[in-house]
Amino acid sequence: MKHWKRCSSAALAIVLQILLTLLPDPGRAMTMDQFLSSLDMIRNGCAPKFKLDMEDLNRLRVGDFNMQPSQDLMCYTKCVSLMAGTVNKKGEFNAAKALAQLPHLVPPEMMEISKRSVEACRDTHKGFKESCEKVFQTAKCLADNGEGKFMWP
Repeated sequence: MKHWKRCSSAALAIVLQILLTLLPDPGRAMTMDQFLSSLDMIRNGCAPKFKLDMEDLNRLRVGDFNMQPSQDLMCYTKCVSLMAGTVNKKGEFNAAKALAQLPHLVPPEMMEISKRSVEACRDTHKGFKESCEKVFQTAKCLADNGEGKFMWP
């Protein structure tokens, strides 16, 4: 089943518009409160489309990807990444886009760690065939390289 199709373009547009209202002015950095609110908004945009255990979502929130993921959980990570604009429909991670998006996605105190994580994980997706697994494994790599500060919607 192609779970990624569940992340409809209408829902994506709504969530992105909501996120734009949370983002600071271009001259101001995102605050941690805005970052946490954006995580909740993205979670609320993607989670209802999949059969997910709240315990697993809460583990992802704090960067704990050390689990045997269901297909729905892996496709949830793909939905999130599609919303963030860091992967394509094939689940291929675009490190250049991710680096360009970082100022809009994370607060300043997470910027350098996030950059290092993106660089460390730029090719992780290439080791997997299925699109949702590609994204899950890339997100896991980002968390593993996030120096304990990685957070996921």
